Amino acid sequence: MEYLKLVLIGMAGGTISGVLGLGGGVVMVPLLIYVVSLDVKVATAISMVQIFFASGSGTLFNLLEKNVKIRTAVYFGLFSMAFSFLGSFFTKYIPDMTIKVLYLVAVIASLTLFLVRSFKKKKSADIGSDDKKRLLKVIPLGAVAGFLGGILGVGGGFLYVPVLIFFLGFPIKLAVGTSLMIILFNSVPGVIGKVLSVDFDWLTAVIISVGAIGGARLGTYIKRKIRPIYIHVIFIIVLVGIIVRVILDLAGVL
Repeated sequence: MEYLKLVLIGMAGGTISGVLGLGGGVVMVPLLIYVVSLDVKVATAISMVQIFFASGSGTLFNLLEKNVKIRTAVYFGLFSMAFSFLGSFFTKYIPDMTIKVLYLVAVIASLTLFLVRSFKKKKSADIGSDDKKRLLKVIPLGAVAGFLGGILGVGGGFLYVPVLIFFLGFPIKLAVGTSLMIILFNSVPGVIGKVLSVDFDWLTAVIISVGAIGGARLGTYIKRKIRPIYIHVIFIIVLVGIIVRVILDLAGVL
């Protein structure tokens, strides 16, 4: 029963990854802390391993369905990785309260970008292009998103999908697939850092990761079957949920 619980938790994170292009940590960390009763550092370490497997398998499944812009993901991912490290380094100079406020601002900005572009009618030439002009936009976008993600200590999926939709004109399903490949890039140094700094049970991580792979396949299947508007609605609900959680956290501190 304990192993089944871990597999189901992994599936939950993987399904979120497959449907929304998020790392899955937004549900994984709370589940590991409150359901499995793990220490927060151990929970974040296992979550990072799960993110690697969920985003990796999700990327593969989306590549098979041609829902990934590879060059965009590579450019964005490499610059995001580099500046994520820089943001992580500067985190020690930023007060905790400032980081929480910055997190709230980032999620609200992501929600705003997502809403504005999602319901704006797109021209045919504005759909998911991967030309040189757009790739030049990717460098600063990846740098800013990576730096912010490094400061906040998050995978960045809630930033990547709105950025890909708003600034590059990607449709939601293409943005989700491309976001997963970007997250895969970012998860590599994250996993290495956790392995070197946190002592955690590898068997638990492997079992959860197996569930995450299955969940990523399920999420990709769901994404293919449902209408894009439903993905928009689910993404909005998740972002609103994050905003509410951060506001309550800030209110508790104040």
